[in-house]
Amino acid sequence: MSQQHTDPPSLPTPPAAPSVRPQTDSRPPVQGTPSFKVVLLTDNLHDFQFIIQTIMDLTRLSRSDATHKMWQAHNGGRSVLLSTNRERAELYAEQFASKGLRVVIERA
Repeated sequence: MSQQHTDPPSLPTPPAAPSVRPQTDSRPPVQGTPSFKVVLLTDNLHDFQFIIQTIMDLTRLSRSDATHKMWQAHNGGRSVLLSTNRERAELYAEQFASKGLRVVIERA
């Protein structure tokens, strides 16, 4: 009674994963509405913490980014806070003005 040992059937190998290549968009860039920069101007009337807190309250900038922007405006006279469409840039300008801070909007 001899039993023959046979090797188990070989399992099929899984298919190779497709190589992932970054997609390149061959379409031309969309010519949408132009962007506008919201620029904070230097301010000697308010303390630094008020300016930083106002930037954080009105934009989505973190404390460190708001602090950096405040120092740019303080030392260089101006700092670009963000870039957005015209309507939103005008809204930001009104909101900063209501807090007593000077901003201008410029075409990006």
